[in-house]
Amino acid sequence: MKTRARRRRTESPNNSITEVAALAKVSTATVSRVLSGRRKKNDDIARRVHEAADQLHYRANSAASSLRSDVTNTLGVVIPSPIDTFSSQLLSKLEPKARGKGKYILASMGETADEQSKCINSLIARGVDGLIVIPVPEADLSGIIADATTEKTPIVQISGRSTSSKTNWIGIDGAASMREAVTHITDHNGTSIMFMGPNMDADEAADALVAFQNSDQITGYLHNPEWTTFGDCTIQRGYDDTLRVFENTENRPNAIICGSDDIAIGALTALQKLDITVPDEVKIIGFGDSQLAASYHPSITSLRPPYGSMAEEALRLIELKRGGKRHLPSHTAFPPQVVRRESTSSPRIGTSDMADPR
Repeated sequence: MKTRARRRRTESPNNSITEVAALAKVSTATVSRVLSGRRKKNDDIARRVHEAADQLHYRANSAASSLRSDVTNTLGVVIPSPIDTFSSQLLSKLEPKARGKGKYILASMGETADEQSKCINSLIARGVDGLIVIPVPEADLSGIIADATTEKTPIVQISGRSTSSKTNWIGIDGAASMREAVTHITDHNGTSIMFMGPNMDADEAADALVAFQNSDQITGYLHNPEWTTFGDCTIQRGYDDTLRVFENTENRPNAIICGSDDIAIGALTALQKLDITVPDEVKIIGFGDSQLAASYHPSITSLRPPYGSMAEEALRLIELKRGGKRHLPSHTAFPPQVVRRESTSSPRIGTSDMADPR
């Protein structure tokens, strides 16, 4: 009778954590840490706990554990749009890196600053372990983010404007972006460059403009102030600005640096309308490394943001804050990488190498 009763007890799905702890000869706290993954050591204690849990058919209640430990294993991400290239590319790098740390992504979309503010509050109310915010273009959410950030819910802003010293910010080095683009263009025989940047409200755009204005001191190429424009990062804007500049047949640049791949596509379309060949007569470089730029004809050279590095740094800052470690808010800007395609495919100066990765 005792054997039969013991077997029924062992096979019951309702065995408690206390019974697992007794069988493994450890505390209930140790059982909780081992089964939740918070105890990283793979030793005899972990082996005994897992064997006891298997023998007793014990499975931890993850929802209850989350409530007790104040951890939900979820990260919130606020984005402007699901079709935004920057957001989608970043999410593609962030999701597997977060999953590797046992975290799952809850994404929320807001197309205006007000909508994104509501998204931030909603995700915080859901108890996410951390929050990553990609602001809509030209919006300054740094004050809202600074006010909402706590040790329980650390927040990291990626890209966009940041006017608060209390906000963790990760972005792209605008000056480094321009240096990479100018060096690539001039190395591939560009001598006079048009620059179509994003709206000047972004800090990255201001850094890029300063680098562009100063770059002739380094490279010696010629540029005309009328060839530098700022505005929306759209195909239409790229088309209109390029048509205006290149309709002047006496004074034309032979290269264009664009603040987005959409602008670059608009520029390419305008040049095709004017029967100007790319890259033989004009070279084009975009920004964002979008799938559309890669699939266009000719395919468009683009600056690829360091999506993987930004995702890793965001997760690191969230873990740092959740761990209770004191640190000053971080502002980190990463340089991009040139992805060379057909729109700049002439050989580099002094070489005949057509497969240059720059």
